[in-house]
Amino acid sequence: MPKDQNEFIAFFDTLRAKQQPFVLFRLPQTQEIILYQQLDKKHHQSKTLTENGFVFAPFLVKESYTFIPNQNEKRFVAPQHINNNRPTKVADAQNKSYYMELVAAVKSAINQSILEKVVVSRQHIQPFTESVATSYLKLTHAYPNAMVYYWSHPHTGDWMGATPETLLDIQDGICKTMALAGTLPYNENTSPNWTSKELDEQQMVTDFIQTQLERIFSKNSISLSPPYTKRAGNLVHLCSDFKVPLTNVSTLDVVRLLHPTPAVAGVPVNESLDFLAAHETHSRSYYAGVLGPIDSDNVHLFVNLRCAEVMQKSLTLYVGGGITAQSDAEREWAESQRKAETLLNIL
Repeated sequence: MPKDQNEFIAFFDTLRAKQQPFVLFRLPQTQEIILYQQLDKKHHQSKTLTENGFVFAPFLVKESYTFIPNQNEKRFVAPQHINNNRPTKVADAQNKSYYMELVAAVKSAINQSILEKVVVSRQHIQPFTESVATSYLKLTHAYPNAMVYYWSHPHTGDWMGATPETLLDIQDGICKTMALAGTLPYNENTSPNWTSKELDEQQMVTDFIQTQLERIFSKNSISLSPPYTKRAGNLVHLCSDFKVPLTNVSTLDVVRLLHPTPAVAGVPVNESLDFLAAHETHSRSYYAGVLGPIDSDNVHLFVNLRCAEVMQKSLTLYVGGGITAQSDAEREWAESQRKAETLLNIL
């Protein structure tokens, strides 16, 4: 197994050259990189989320979930890397008019319908000629609280990301999820000044998850933490943690109840999805989808945020934000730029 950066680059490049499905991932607050590798190009799909492997599903999940089995598994400590990061400023106005029009359309719809919030997104295409292996290694060290992954599959293409949002975590009979919403720049010297806009946005997500969990769990069994600030790179978010003992409920049942949450769709969810289908002209693809490892004892599923599709000489980043009646279009644009920089500052 690779013990330094050069060995990791050679190891990674060999994996990609085989053109067979593999995924490398590092769970939050760990130092271990895990590899699941296929020895063929078969497209494995799950309809039950009971198979052991790594799941990778799009924003609009249909009947089945693509996964890579963990039959060929390797584990090793993430090697150190040479830190030569140069801060990247996403200075161009790529898709700005498109994004600003989306924001305006949401605010208009909120005034005329039952919509309270819609999460809109956009793409940012960035030329990219750096070492993909080095970039992945940088992410693992830059974002210790995120699930950092590199996914490669002929059916889906190659994707890389560092997501801070847990969708579902099951260990030792305890089911956990989180309500993550609201975004401000990270400032090392000051506490974030959360406004009513961010507080309301996060409360909407919290209320939705509470209501959904009560459909399959007793109300008294669900514990909820107070909101706290969760850092993700150059950004901070508001977060509340849910915890409930797992009863006779399947992983698939919980995922179907929770995904997509208002944090990536809006409030109400179904009406927000209808709005997005009518107004977002790009496909979200695997952005804001579901990913993570599942085995017979543990489930670690995440929402695919802070991610990019890796092309031959470019990256297609996906960024977005929650729009409410209080949203300011220029501030929302600036927030989406900062989210793009979260990845680009490292990659």
